Amino acid sequence: MIVGLLGLFDLHVAVLLCALGLGVEISVCVIIATAILLFAKACISLTDIGGLQDVAAVILILLGIFIVIPQWLLFIAAAIIGFKGLSSLAA
Repeated sequence: MIVGLLGLFDLHVAVLLCALGLGVEISVCVIIATAILLFAKACISLTDIGGLQDVAAVILILLGIFIVIPQWLLFIAAAIIGFKGLSSLAA
């Protein structure tokens, strides 16, 4: 059950990354809260490739507040995180 909830959270992050790529206005509080929770989730398994992907997503999310990140980079990151979330839901 916990793995499924973490998978749903990964899907939330994928949607957030897509929204940042499309230029949708999102509250900074939501962005920062998501980044903090995703970093806490990444600290669970930092030595695993999934944890490193989460840290990379946190960096992209936080940089997206201050600078314009290329859309293709955000979509690739969203696809990777979204696939990881779907595979967690299937487990």
